[in-house]
Amino acid sequence: MKVSLALAAALVLVSAGRSAAQEAIEPDRPDVTNGTHIVGTGLLQIEFGGLFTRNDPTLSAFGSPFTARVGLTEWIEARVGTDGLLTQADDNGRVVGFGNVQVGAKLRLWADPGGIPVLSILPTINIPTASADKGLGSGQADYTIAVLTGSDIGRHVHADVNYGIGAIGSGDERARFVQHLASISVSDAISDNWNPYVEVFWFSRQDIGGSSLTSIDAGAIYQIGARYAVDGGIQFGATANAPRFAAFGGLSMIVGDVLGQQGAVARQRTAEARAARASSRK
Repeated sequence: MKVSLALAAALVLVSAGRSAAQEAIEPDRPDVTNGTHIVGTGLLQIEFGGLFTRNDPTLSAFGSPFTARVGLTEWIEARVGTDGLLTQADDNGRVVGFGNVQVGAKLRLWADPGGIPVLSILPTINIPTASADKGLGSGQADYTIAVLTGSDIGRHVHADVNYGIGAIGSGDERARFVQHLASISVSDAISDNWNPYVEVFWFSRQDIGGSSLTSIDAGAIYQIGARYAVDGGIQFGATANAPRFAAFGGLSMIVGDVLGQQGAVARQRTAEARAARASSRK
């Protein structure tokens, strides 16, 4: 239900913002690795989907992640997200509840002249809105920061690399533990629309007494014009303690200029209107 309401709200915003000039959409979903790209100034980008995970024949889970990203300036975007509606099922039954909420910002540290950022950072606070009693969350806030970089390889291939570190809540009012993340995602723009990728990611641990885990996933992003992109893929655990299998899919969209006359898109439209008026006077 929550995903449906979010979709309806997004479609309303799309209708309201159709006249805005656009840059091509570059979603951070669906892989774990985030790109260095920052949403254009003044634009609102929404990314949402579904994720089914099976740890073993008796344990499965479903989540409906949702993220909204707003470009504030050329060097920073603000973002808020949620794990969405969560379900977990095992031999003891099924639990359902709302997931955690994430608040963060992506900051560009370095970019090629006139090009995309080469180095960005992404600090995030994970707010514990998921029920600890149901086992959907720890009941404690998490604090993470990730360093993002990437590079083109030849004409069509692109690689993104992330390193993250965080203080993760362990539950039961125990001390937080340190978690490290390393990931690499390689994509190939085989056409103007299709962008398949493969990714490997590693977590040092997922709980206070756990060990490291590695997973591999592969999928594709299909871009529909400049505003929309759909994605899908599958994931497999490369170590025994990683989820055995996961499948995911989703939609990303740019829904227009939300900063009024403060956004770069609005300034571009104003400049174009002035140029048109000047030309008409000649």
